[in-house]
Amino acid sequence: MATIMKPARSMDWTKERIDALQTTEIRQLRANAERLNDPEIVERCDAVLADRPRGGGPGSIKPPKSTAPRAARKKKAAPAPETTGDTA
Repeated sequence: MATIMKPARSMDWTKERIDALQTTEIRQLRANAERLNDPEIVERCDAVLADRPRGGGPGSIKPPKSTAPRAARKKKAAPAPETTGDTA
């Protein structure tokens, strides 16, 4: 009778290889490893994510909210030029 062995996926994902990935890719790898019940890869992903700074990129900082009312923040439109009743 043949023995069915689990593929050695965790050997392919070293900590150094995981560290080379972008944070979003590591999160996806972690989710996949959790779904496939591979706790070794989950632990490696967690270790790499723990070493990374949080909230880093230039788009992650929100501008401060203005305390002025919304109507006061809008720029007023230039007044329309006056027209005279004279037609030449």
